Amino acid sequence: MVSETVGKIEGLLSEAVDLQKDYVKRICVQCESPCCSRVHYLFNDKDILFLKLSGRKRRWKREVVTKKGCWFLGEQGCTLDPKSRPFICHTYICDDLKIEMKRCDSGLIALLEGKLKVIGEMRSQLWAEYLDEKLQTEIGSKRSRSSLTQTGLAQSRKDAKGKNVSF
Repeated sequence: MVSETVGKIEGLLSEAVDLQKDYVKRICVQCESPCCSRVHYLFNDKDILFLKLSGRKRRWKREVVTKKGCWFLGEQGCTLDPKSRPFICHTYICDDLKIEMKRCDSGLIALLEGKLKVIGEMRSQLWAEYLDEKLQTEIGSKRSRSSLTQTGLAQSRKDAKGKNVSF
């Protein structure tokens, strides 16, 4: 279940990125004060879980903050692969970007927001599925240990003559 949900999220993220990438290239790169220059660490637990489960390279943890703003903001914009970015980076659309997107395609914002809403719901679903699978694994592991322990105890419950003792 988890891997299916990861795949669905990746597909929807690709669609969302494709919808906004031309606008982001035009607007964000020219912006004198990009949003990314005013923020720091944006990865949350769901971002990190998605990145780990999707096998993405571990770049969300930095030991030392060496610059102002997002660590991944480069000269030409974000240096992270779009699917490796914090979800907030996909969902936050500044006014300038919204205006340009509406000017070029009046239905684009609604379409994009719809996809992002579904992705957000699926990220919550992924979190729940992951916890459920983890819990089931732990319960199965405890049952195995418990049955081994009980088997071991049953074998050691013999009286002095070697006969099994019932309790």
